[in-house]
Amino acid sequence: MDILDVVMKAIIKFTRSYGKKVQKKNGPAPKIEDVKPTVISGKEFRAGFAREEIMPDTSTAKTYYIAGHGSGHVMDGILTTAYISAVWMDCGSEEGMLWLAADCIGMTNIEINKMRAMINESKIIKGCKLINFSASHSHSGVDTLGYWGKPFLSIPADGKDPEYMDMLMKKAVKVAEDAYLSKKPGRLFKGEKKIENGLKSGRIFEDRHEFLYRLRFVPDDGSQETWILNFGGHPNSLGGGNRKFSGEYPYFMREKILAENGANVLFGISAIGGMDAADLSEDNFECIKEQGRMLADAAMKMSDERELTPEIRFIQQKFYCPVDNYVLTFLAIRHTMSFNAFSCPSSLTGIATRTEITYMIIGDQKILLLPGENFINTVYGPYTCAEKSSTGKGPEINPEPLAEICNDPSLIVFGVSNDMTGYVVPPNDFILNPTQPFLNGTRDRFDKNHYHETNSLGIETQKTIADTFKRAVASMNTAQ
Repeated sequence: MDILDVVMKAIIKFTRSYGKKVQKKNGPAPKIEDVKPTVISGKEFRAGFAREEIMPDTSTAKTYYIAGHGSGHVMDGILTTAYISAVWMDCGSEEGMLWLAADCIGMTNIEINKMRAMINESKIIKGCKLINFSASHSHSGVDTLGYWGKPFLSIPADGKDPEYMDMLMKKAVKVAEDAYLSKKPGRLFKGEKKIENGLKSGRIFEDRHEFLYRLRFVPDDGSQETWILNFGGHPNSLGGGNRKFSGEYPYFMREKILAENGANVLFGISAIGGMDAADLSEDNFECIKEQGRMLADAAMKMSDERELTPEIRFIQQKFYCPVDNYVLTFLAIRHTMSFNAFSCPSSLTGIATRTEITYMIIGDQKILLLPGENFINTVYGPYTCAEKSSTGKGPEINPEPLAEICNDPSLIVFGVSNDMTGYVVPPNDFILNPTQPFLNGTRDRFDKNHYHETNSLGIETQKTIADTFKRAVASMNTAQ
């Protein structure tokens, strides 16, 4: 028997025992009420932007772990600067929202809520009704989640650095305050551009949805514009052998736009499960530069826009997601990453995690912020048929795609936002290793690798998100 089979059996036994203890000690999970929409409206938009560097301290011998590929990868240099940015947006009233984004792999909802609490304590910011955080999901930043520390038998230790995390939180407050103070009136436009062959994937997708989306704020006084950009490719082209700190392609995209157009950019990734930015060079460093140029050029050439009316409606809805993943549960128990366990008798481990979605409509543009890495077909469809699917099962076992739930094929999705809960894989494409589930991947009937399931909460995740979104959409529609 493989030693990892023995390890897996021990992990399953341990986590199931832990789940039973949670159920016995805490009882049923507290009920989460459905949230009613909040509406911010006025005569014109106002927006402000700010950004700060979030660089690791290289003046000491401190160890930083690179996040995104294998665990235990120690950073040994710097390739590019990394930033945290913020946009304040309101409709001319004293109520508004903050949207932050950072060049990092992501953070748990626990860290996000700590960040929110610090921002809400600010004596400068007034009337903030919503705070969102989107990660660029750079695979060359330092570990801000936890499970890229030094591993033992494939089980990583916590790779977060407390001082770096503290710096990141404080910079979040600073950019939030500076964005609020810099707000000015203007107009907001939405545009999109398809980038043919801009994405690649090892999984089977009928449509990769290769769109770059842009929200463009134009100040009335003619000063710097602020763009919110969204694209669905992993920033991971430096590869698993990289040990240099970098913001990857989003860095080069933003810098080119700033240099040539003068616009500030807040960037967030879309549904990136199983999806990478296209290979544009055999040299990895040149590749991320070319990816940045490709997206910057597309953004700057975008001309088909429509103006949005000054209204922001939103629902930020918390929900419980069942946790089947024994390995992630084991890591959480070991405090590798931050985690609160709630009783869930239906999950394999007996526990659930509490996470959230944010559904916004700015003007008439629908925007959904999701906590993990959704496969593109879970958002836009179409699913693979039974003949092509990994399981041999048809799309009828899958939940309705999210864009269909809100009846909008132009729904803009920001993944890895307000939490990092792993991959969201449709049920008819979900396969686990039979003896090492969630520890190691497996291959399907077409000999395709199934790695992504190992970093998912489980097969019920997509249905749980879809059900939560259905309720949010119904609530939003009823309030109109």
